[in-house]
Amino acid sequence: MRQDLTPEGIDPMDSKGVAPAKTADESSAPAALWRRGADLWDVKGHVERPAKRIPVVEEVDVLVAGGGITGIIAALAAGRLGARTLVVEPFGSLGGNMGPGMFAGGSLHLALKNPEAFPDGLGGIPQEFNERVVDHEERRVGSDYLRDSKTVPYVATRMLEEAGVGILLFSAVVDVVKEGDRLTGILVENKSGTLAIRSRVAVDCTGTADVADRAGAPVVELEENPSMGVFFGIMGVDAERWARARDGRPDLTADDEAWLEEHQVPPQLMPWARQAWEAGEFRIVQIVDGFATLEITLMEPKGDPPSVNCRTRVNGRFHPGDGLALSRIQQQQWCFIYEFVEFMNRYVPGYEEAYLYVVSPYFQARGGKSIESERALTLEDVAAGARFDDVIYTYYDDKRYVEGGVDVPYRMLIPKGVDGLIASGRSAMKRGPQFRQRYSAQQMGQVAGTAAALSALEGVSPRDLDVHLLQETLLAARHHIGPRERLRQLGLTPPTPAREG
Repeated sequence: MRQDLTPEGIDPMDSKGVAPAKTADESSAPAALWRRGADLWDVKGHVERPAKRIPVVEEVDVLVAGGGITGIIAALAAGRLGARTLVVEPFGSLGGNMGPGMFAGGSLHLALKNPEAFPDGLGGIPQEFNERVVDHEERRVGSDYLRDSKTVPYVATRMLEEAGVGILLFSAVVDVVKEGDRLTGILVENKSGTLAIRSRVAVDCTGTADVADRAGAPVVELEENPSMGVFFGIMGVDAERWARARDGRPDLTADDEAWLEEHQVPPQLMPWARQAWEAGEFRIVQIVDGFATLEITLMEPKGDPPSVNCRTRVNGRFHPGDGLALSRIQQQQWCFIYEFVEFMNRYVPGYEEAYLYVVSPYFQARGGKSIESERALTLEDVAAGARFDDVIYTYYDDKRYVEGGVDVPYRMLIPKGVDGLIASGRSAMKRGPQFRQRYSAQQMGQVAGTAAALSALEGVSPRDLDVHLLQETLLAARHHIGPRERLRQLGLTPPTPAREG
């Protein structure tokens, strides 16, 4: 599969698994990428899958595909409304980015830069969930990544059990069941083989619109630069020695600046990164088979004993739904992380005795497939402070102040061409506005779960649901739809202010 990968017919992998660029000076700059992840595919033919009877193991009102943070909130919302609800998750624990992904905080609080955002607290199930994660301490979720990332799956599991929601772990969605244009269930694979689950309404919280895609709904593919990554942690650091070395470094020379620009290397670990690179021992920016780049972000040591939070950054000419590309990246990424720590041991003062103590099993992404919704929110909508009658929560951009925020329409969660399906989280987030912020994913989850339960219980398709009923139900659950004046404009009764949280 790896023959004739470059125009010269040269295998780009060296003995350490580092894929240099095809330029003469072996630059690892992203501009040096010369192929796409899709080029890994070399289909040898096709086989027919034999038809077989598949056991139906569950029949539910609401099926939530994906147990990440938006899926957790969606399942809680549906279960609390009395809908028979099941959440299906491919990992062995819930939480997604906030759980096994170990990015417990992420951008959860970025909206708070907006002076109008959530004067009464985040509200609804998201606020309740976040408060339980920190056990009502006066701190924010994610202020202790590793601690909170272990608490998130526990709290999620207990809250779902309290709401009567079923949980099916170690089970990946592989296909769907349809009657005409209506989704009526999904097929999952686990150690028991292929299983069927019937549903009245499904919520696609897979992060890459897998259910919608398999159901034949049009989706948008992000073909490059999905900003993926893996969290890892380092211990054994002499924080004081590191601080002295960091602060005592000489200013970068013009030659150093030119080298950093040429190789797209951040200055954080200069001069040591350049020394290791030119000695042929380690490249702090690497290329995977000519289609992806690997980089590392290193945080400052904190705690007693000191620990260092790190993450890889993976970009390039591939999309995060390409199984072959992801496998190849992960193969090199593991070695990249381990050899990065070895580089730190050899070159960086204070890291001589440091060691790798945790690596997340969750390869996360900021972009991927998303549905072509009935009404996507655009950057132009954000700039204009768009208003919609079917608003279900308010988006507060962290980079631009817009008075009153921006209405997020319910139609953004509805895929085209398929009934019986709602999308939430990244599956509904077409790249543009920063919807990936955690507060947005959590609020969208409460909307999606509420809408799914109401649709199932009312016997209507999600696209035909009475939006006013949805809005009133959300407000009754203390969900934050928008500022109080906006609610009055819509003829909705603002809830009684709650304490801040």
